[in-house]
Amino acid sequence: MTLAAALALPSCAGGESAPVSSPDGDAEGQMFYGSVIDLDGALDAQTMRGVLADEGRSNVRFEGEISSTCPKKGCWMDVVSGEDTVFVRFLDYAFFVPTEGAEGKRTIIEGEAFYDTLTVDMRRHYAQDAGASEEEIAAIIEPELKLAFMATGVMIEEE
Repeated sequence: MTLAAALALPSCAGGESAPVSSPDGDAEGQMFYGSVIDLDGALDAQTMRGVLADEGRSNVRFEGEISSTCPKKGCWMDVVSGEDTVFVRFLDYAFFVPTEGAEGKRTIIEGEAFYDTLTVDMRRHYAQDAGASEEEIAAIIEPELKLAFMATGVMIEEE
């Protein structure tokens, strides 16, 4: 576990963050969280994997569909992009996304992509946040290598 991950584990606390405005006012049908980001040039996860194969960690922008968000505080989300699910957290827990209603929406996220090993404790923490049963949490007995992302800005399309 990285030092940042170890320190971030208990930090799924705090208030929900309000969306921020785009540079041109509120863009029709788009909500921004954290920094307002440029939406051009977003990669899919497969392309992002290629970049990581060359660089290990990389500042990129990627796009996908939100499959779930942390129902407690909105402090993480899973984003499906192609055949991959990317685990997204938010830099310094400085902002959060909605705790419900974002599932199935298109998103573009900017920040740092990397591979991260989620420890058993981290996986159990996230499972607990997601409302997993005690049996499901107890069944987590191994760490997991994940395609991960530390976001500085998120755009979620509204319907």
